[in-house]
Amino acid sequence: MILPKKISKYYKSIKFFTIVLFAVLLLLASVQTSVHLKKERISKDYQTLSSFNPEDIIYYQKISPHSWKESIAIISAIKHYSEVEIINPEEIYNKLTMELTDNNKLAQLNWTSIDKNIKKLTFYYYKILNKYPIYSPNEFFFPVERPSYYTDTYGAAREGGKRLHEGVDLFDKKGTKIISVCSGKVEKIGWNRLGGERVGVRGNDGCYYYYAHLDMINEQLYVGKKIRKGELIGTMGNTGDAITTPDHLHFGIELPNGDWVNPYPFLKVWEFNQFQK
Repeated sequence: MILPKKISKYYKSIKFFTIVLFAVLLLLASVQTSVHLKKERISKDYQTLSSFNPEDIIYYQKISPHSWKESIAIISAIKHYSEVEIINPEEIYNKLTMELTDNNKLAQLNWTSIDKNIKKLTFYYYKILNKYPIYSPNEFFFPVERPSYYTDTYGAAREGGKRLHEGVDLFDKKGTKIISVCSGKVEKIGWNRLGGERVGVRGNDGCYYYYAHLDMINEQLYVGKKIRKGELIGTMGNTGDAITTPDHLHFGIELPNGDWVNPYPFLKVWEFNQFQK
């Protein structure tokens, strides 16, 4: 059957736009998938970084300021495999670190007798330590104006086990200054039931930094405002569900995929670099 020219042209146009629409939808789906995978990768890397022992990081930043990342990558990989396999961690550690100097980096070490899985994990740890400066000196600020009392309470039960504690509480006097640990943009501000007076900052790294139970919020802050590392967030209090507790800051870090990460190791290293170095 031969269609009239106008009808044929119409169907050709419909076919063309259908193909274009399908291509656009595929492109959007590809972009969304790429964004999702990126968020998952960043979140996985931050969870891994949080698993490092902050005391190890502080120690090596003290004694090996130019090669602490290499040392942490090595010792963390050895610790990981010493927990799941029968290896001699001290022997492997001594062999690798004896070769490690300011000019002799990971790639130049003699890995011949080292398990390939330890080598692979070491290089992964080293990669993320360089990619994300969360532990690097002077890259992040401690969120309280001076050293404060806190312990690792991340994951502790709250409300009789109905929810878990997704952060760390730092205790000091009411009115103590709370500052932004990083640069970014104010995403949330004001009152909520649990956090009371709170501020949420979307860091330039994509993570969400949460400051809760504030007594006072910096009046110059508003949603959408760019904020600098070290800028005043507000002051310490006990608002929200902390009304019956001593004054403290609840500090949390939400990852790009929506999971929360334990900030305790980061806090210990930030505190050392800011006040004790």
